[in-house]
Amino acid sequence: MSRKTQNKIMMGDKLIYSANTPNGWSIIIMPDNILIDNYHINKVHIHPKPEEHSCKVMLGKQNQNEIFEIIKEYINITHRFNIDELMELLK
Repeated sequence: MSRKTQNKIMMGDKLIYSANTPNGWSIIIMPDNILIDNYHINKVHIHPKPEEHSCKVMLGKQNQNEIFEIIKEYINITHRFNIDELMELLK
């Protein structure tokens, strides 16, 4: 891949970005600024505290598309957002 590609979808009050670059991929949930990515360590992790970027939790799910679909389904079904519930789904 030679350049960045990005998709976004609005679900309720959440804007979900999915981006790919030559160095890895990321999913960002706004306005919460929750970041899921595989940059730097090539293992998928979530940054559950936007104000503390060094805080990361490793995830069992490793496929970007699968994670994106899980997030969309979670928000569509619950109509809310709870970081602890989401992390449990992505283990």
